[in-house]
Amino acid sequence: MTSKAYGALFLSPPILEEQKKGDRYLHTMVTDGSSRLRPGMELVLTRWIALSGTAKLAVEKEEELLKRFPETLVREAQHFSDLEEIKETLEIAGRVGTDSGTGEEEKEYYPLGEGGILKALWEIADQAGLGLSAELRKLPIRQETVEITELFDLDPYRMDSKGAVLIGTFHGMELTEELKRAGIPATVIGRVSKGPERILYNQEIKRYIEKPARTEKKENEG
Repeated sequence: MTSKAYGALFLSPPILEEQKKGDRYLHTMVTDGSSRLRPGMELVLTRWIALSGTAKLAVEKEEELLKRFPETLVREAQHFSDLEEIKETLEIAGRVGTDSGTGEEEKEYYPLGEGGILKALWEIADQAGLGLSAELRKLPIRQETVEITELFDLDPYRMDSKGAVLIGTFHGMELTEELKRAGIPATVIGRVSKGPERILYNQEIKRYIEKPARTEKKENEG
């Protein structure tokens, strides 16, 4: 993976948006000043970062991309928008690690969107008043995204990432296995701490996640 793909520009906290209004699995995700995130929870990320941003670029910049890359790569990227549905992810997550008596287990969900994974990491911790640490090289990214963002000099870690969900849970490995069995890629990327530090590690390099200054809102410009 290229150095650009590992470049970290950190974003500021925005309002958490509902991606599926009316869906009962998302009602608890509306920002109301409360959070179920707890120190010691693992952070699970589903699917890949920058899916929707990549799909948009692949459609709007198709002609330019086809001059540089194989058609199969461009077509695959265009279909990333097919992976934006998150209901199944939330249903599976809701079943894993639940208490047999109450049917509940504390989890915190953050559906990614505009601002990407860096926004999500900041926001999920900020809402809870906690810290976290995550491994940059554990963040899942498609090669199509790497190639396309390199071409347009964009940071995939700040791009629109609908289709991915960041989940705080005490049952990270169990959850990832259940999701994978359902055909949904999932990775434990970090852990929640008492804080207040929010840290992104790139091997031996330690970088603090800061409030965002701007977002990659217009991936198709330039």
